[in-house]
Amino acid sequence: MIGNIYAIAAVAIIGGGLFGFDISSMSAIISIPAYKCYFQSGPVPEDHSQCTGPTSSVQGGITAAMPGGSWLGALFSGYLSDIFGRKKAIMIAAVIWWIGSTIICASQNVGMLVVGRVINGFSVGICSAQVPVYISELAPPSKRGRLVGAQQWAITWGIMIMF
Repeated sequence: MIGNIYAIAAVAIIGGGLFGFDISSMSAIISIPAYKCYFQSGPVPEDHSQCTGPTSSVQGGITAAMPGGSWLGALFSGYLSDIFGRKKAIMIAAVIWWIGSTIICASQNVGMLVVGRVINGFSVGICSAQVPVYISELAPPSKRGRLVGAQQWAITWGIMIMF
């Protein structure tokens, strides 16, 4: 059993990195020709460099699916942690994120992509609400600010890595 607060926080902060990845994941792929052609609204042109991708409203829906799921996950996170505890709620969120990522990777159409992003967002909402509280409960007062700040640091690194 691990008793080092830094090791425990490092594992818990992975949720922050996932949050950062999800925040910026659309901006990293939105201009890639393969994405534009695969999710093209309307017929795909012969010259793939001419693909325009989804319409702006469809792209907005795809992008907004993740924060929408995050909103739901943050609302549900308290209930989940009351039933299972924060540690298990974070573990459940990790499994939910894996399911959402699998759906996104297997996306055959915009609907699957949106569903996967909502599921991922749900997981991110749980983690973003529970991880800082979990870390602050475990950390001694002298290390609490540093370790909770590492959560935000992980989110920022996740955003930076995806750009």
